[in-house]
Amino acid sequence: MATDIELAVIQVSVRDVIQILENEPVQPDLIGAITAAQIMNRAAIAHLSIERALKFLIKRAGGPLLERHDLDLQLRRLVRHDPISAVFLIHSYQAAVRHYRFNPNADHMGHLRSLQSYLEEVGSNAAFQSVRYWELAQSRDALVLRRVNLTLHMELLHALHELLNRHRPKDTVVSRVEGAVHEVMWRDPELTYSPGTAKEESVHSYLNWLNGFASHREALTEAARQQFMIGDDFANGMVLRAHRSLLRSPDQAVFYFADTLVVLPKQPRDVIPPVEWLGDTPARTGYVKAPSGVVLGEIARRWDGLWTVSPFHNGVPVAKARNRTDAQCYLAALFVPLAELSVNDEVRRLRIVVNDETTSTWSQNRYGFKNESVAEHERYPIKVFFWDAGHGLQVGDSITITVSRRYGSPLLDVLRGEVTNVAQHVVHLVGKRSSGIAKQELD
Repeated sequence: MATDIELAVIQVSVRDVIQILENEPVQPDLIGAITAAQIMNRAAIAHLSIERALKFLIKRAGGPLLERHDLDLQLRRLVRHDPISAVFLIHSYQAAVRHYRFNPNADHMGHLRSLQSYLEEVGSNAAFQSVRYWELAQSRDALVLRRVNLTLHMELLHALHELLNRHRPKDTVVSRVEGAVHEVMWRDPELTYSPGTAKEESVHSYLNWLNGFASHREALTEAARQQFMIGDDFANGMVLRAHRSLLRSPDQAVFYFADTLVVLPKQPRDVIPPVEWLGDTPARTGYVKAPSGVVLGEIARRWDGLWTVSPFHNGVPVAKARNRTDAQCYLAALFVPLAELSVNDEVRRLRIVVNDETTSTWSQNRYGFKNESVAEHERYPIKVFFWDAGHGLQVGDSITITVSRRYGSPLLDVLRGEVTNVAQHVVHLVGKRSSGIAKQELD
C-alpha cells in the first residue's frame, strides 16, 4: 500500500509535467524539423509521466511493478487490477476525442478510435524509443511523428491527476472546461450592486439570461453566435471579457473551446476563387488565387473539420471557416471588391484584386526610377489587377476607379489615369491615386 508521501510525490510529479507542457507549448517554426523536435521532447516527458502514474495505480491496487515502457500493456494491467480507474481513464479519453472534435473515421486517424488502439500506436516501447531519439534520425515520415497527439497525451495526464487526487474521480475535460467558463462568467466583484441602482437591473437581467441555459458553455456559445451582443452594455461586457479571459488560458482544452466559438458566418457566394492544392494530400492545404495568379491567401483543413484562413495581407488576422467554400469566399470578400469605374465618362462596375501585392504601385509617395520622390502633382505608373480578363479596357481609355480599401472599410482609393497597356487581367495606367471616405459615412 502506498504511503501518503509516495502518493503526494506522484501527484506533484504529474501536475508538474502538466504545467511544463502548458507553460511551454510548441512554437511552430518555419523549419519543420525544429517543430517536430519540440513535439518529440514534450511527447517523451508526457509518455514517461503517464507510464509512472499508471504503474503507481497498478501498484496501489496490489499489482506487481513491471519495468516496461509499453503504455498499452500498462492499461491492460490497470483493467485487471483496478477496473474502476481504468473505466474512468477510458471515459476521459473518449470525452477528450469528442471535445477536440477528432474524427477517428478520417484518414490517418483510425488509431484514435479507442484508448487501447491509441496507446498501441503511440505508447508502445518502440514508439517511446523513437520519440526519445527522434533527433538522431530526424525522419519527418516517421509513423510516430504522424500519430502522436500531444493534446490527447495532456488529457490523459489530467485524467490520471484526477485519479491520483480523488477517491471518486469525476472531472473530465467537459467539467474542467465548464468550471473555467463558470468562473469567468460569474465574477462576484462585477456582479455586486447597490439596491435601487441601474446596475441592479443590469445584473438581474444578465443573471436571468445566464440561468436560461443548461450550462455556462452553452451560454457563452450563444453569446458568441450573437457576436457578444446579448443585452445592455453590462451584459455585453461580461460575456466579451469572459471570452477574452478564456483565450488567455494555459489549459489547451479551455483555449480550444473559446477559440472555436468565433467562426466566420456563411459567406456570400458572389465570387468563389480557385485553389491550388499543395502536397500529396488533396483538399488539405492550398493557395487561394485570383485568375491572374495573384495569391489571396492560404487555406488549410484542420483536424476538427474547420478551415484555417490565412490572408496574404498585412494587418488581416487569421480566421476560421466552417467549410472550404466559406474559406475561399472570405478571401474573395476581403480582396476582390466591386469597383466603380468611369471609362471615357461611361460608368461600369468591375471586380479588382486589392491586397499587398496588387496595390503596391498605387501610392503616390513611392520612389521613382531615379530614386527621387514623385511630386504630388506628377503622374506615375500604376498597375490594376482585374478579376475578369474580359474587362473591356483598351489603351488610351481615360478612367477613374473608385474602390473600397478593405472589406467593410469606409476608406476609398480613387485612381485616375490613362490606360497605357493591357495584358489580360492586368491594366497599366499612368495617373495618380487619392483617398477618401465613402459618402454614406459622411451623411
